[in-house]
Amino acid sequence: MELIQLQQLVVIAQEKVLTKAAEKLNISQSALSRSIQRLEDELGVPLFTRTKNSMTLNEAGSVIVEQAKIVLEDSESLLNKAQAIKNQTRHINLVTCAPAPQWKLSAELTVAFPKISVTAEMPDEDEIVGLLLSEKADLAIVRKEIDSEAIITIPFMNEQLFMQIPLTDPLSKKTEIHFADLEGKEIREYTQIGFWYKLHRKMIPNATYIQYTDFMVYQNVVKSQTILTFVTELGNTLHAEREGCVTLPIVDEEATAHYSFAFLKKNERKLQDIVSWAVNEAKAW
Repeated sequence: MELIQLQQLVVIAQEKVLTKAAEKLNISQSALSRSIQRLEDELGVPLFTRTKNSMTLNEAGSVIVEQAKIVLEDSESLLNKAQAIKNQTRHINLVTCAPAPQWKLSAELTVAFPKISVTAEMPDEDEIVGLLLSEKADLAIVRKEIDSEAIITIPFMNEQLFMQIPLTDPLSKKTEIHFADLEGKEIREYTQIGFWYKLHRKMIPNATYIQYTDFMVYQNVVKSQTILTFVTELGNTLHAEREGCVTLPIVDEEATAHYSFAFLKKNERKLQDIVSWAVNEAKAW
């Protein structure tokens, strides 16, 4: 006996006509009739009075339909309880190529899924595929194409790079800038920024970088001084507009990161609810 057979029986009782029930269940009338016949054979009692052109529930069928409803309700309750237990114990190991999308995801995720805990790391982005394949990471935020049939990638969100510029700097008169405009400048920078760290040096090799490894120290410097520093649209909650500075977009193609989620294909069912939720919510972020 299968739950689907009980569901079919309940639908037949509701629709009263086999053809309508089959249409609602999206199966053929003959397949539905065979399924119900197998159920009757297993129960050892006919559930319908059949004539040449119709079949109607008999007394036994009416009793079994009511019991089937109870079984289906119990099965749904069982599934809900199992899901609740699963949610209480779920833990996700997240690796990311940059901090800002992980900050945003973690902040929103704890509200939407309060019983899911997330451990986040930011390795070199070239290590991320290996961490997924070795199952040392469950979920990744990446910006590069992944050439592996074992891994699924789903577009997540974008991050646009900006520059906060003192009003005393001639660049502040512009409406947008390029990386090349920053050559020779002194730039204050927090170092734990993932792939952006290498990208900045590739695109602006002749800048002077004043680096901060302690985020609190970096924040205090940003708040108290009018300096050149990178910010992003995802990090604007951490880097508010500062008096004496203007925030301008960097419009080079490399200044926009296109992030995707990546995870093992075999873990798709486990992660689909989180990924689908995050992709949808990211439209509003």
